[in-house]
Amino acid sequence: MVVSTSEPGNAGVRVRWEELEAAVTAALVARRVPAASARLVAESLVLADLRGVTSHGVRRLPVLLRKLDLGVIDPQAGPVVKELAPAAVAVDARDGLGQVAAVCAMEACVSRARHLGLACAVVYRSSHFGIAAYPALVAARQDMVGVALSNAEAAVAPWGGRRPVLGTNPLAVAIPCPGRDPVVLDMATSVAGRSRIRQAAQRGEAIPPGWALDEEGRPATDPVRALRGVLLPFGGAKGYGLSLVVEVLCGVLSGARLSHRVRGLEDTTGPGGAGHFLMALDVATFAPAEEFRQRMEELVGLIKACPALPGVDEVYLPGEIESQAERKHRTEGISVPAELWQQILAGRCL
Repeated sequence: MVVSTSEPGNAGVRVRWEELEAAVTAALVARRVPAASARLVAESLVLADLRGVTSHGVRRLPVLLRKLDLGVIDPQAGPVVKELAPAAVAVDARDGLGQVAAVCAMEACVSRARHLGLACAVVYRSSHFGIAAYPALVAARQDMVGVALSNAEAAVAPWGGRRPVLGTNPLAVAIPCPGRDPVVLDMATSVAGRSRIRQAAQRGEAIPPGWALDEEGRPATDPVRALRGVLLPFGGAKGYGLSLVVEVLCGVLSGARLSHRVRGLEDTTGPGGAGHFLMALDVATFAPAEEFRQRMEELVGLIKACPALPGVDEVYLPGEIESQAERKHRTEGISVPAELWQQILAGRCL
């Protein structure tokens, strides 16, 4: 473990990912989370940090532990899979850990897609499931296209509105790419998340125009006013439409709470009630493995050969920058704020 500086004025420690994952697992087990579930959640949080998505990494652990302590998340609630049709299941997360429910649902999809070509799952009574890429990659690493969607607490205005109705409603699609890391699209349907606005407020920095509106529905560049207002969907009406589709699949179709009733990650007053939608598509059902590999190589080659704009070093595939960050951090370690690392170690001993 090497002392480093993660941000100006914020002393941190660089921790080997294996050590960080083991410590997070132990802290969860101390809250009566079964060992297998604890390892899964720890892997999800650490993967976020490995891929540079620190807003969804181990920084989320303290509030997660508080929710377990308060019983807002049931540490021992195992998800229950209900058969709806040969290629469709519903998963009752039973107010348990969102990552556990999402992976359970994706594994159910993968096993069925092996025989049926594709399968879908809805999840209800769940909590925040971390980075959407995590369950999507469960499928991609088994030579399937994985899709993972979730609704979230209302924070985003519909296009033309000024009150929060929809969540940031993330979606991820992970596509196996033989000979390369999977292509991974992982995005929120808002321009930016509240965590980025909070960080700007802490640093005393303005946020870019187009991220948020203030309480009166006026464009906000002051992060403090933005936090009192509402986030905006990316791409205007197009992002709003996509967010609405996620809400239908995760909230309406699943029977979970709609975003305006979902409790967010920071809300410790009761269970989250979020919904997810997972899908696995077996590539081999649609194309022979070698044919799929050749066609992906052709597509990737066209993208990578595209001339870059002035000032742009390289044209990247979705998820490529994150995959490069993951390889780097697996070798060099993950920078964790020193105070947080001490909290994690203390949590392990409880």
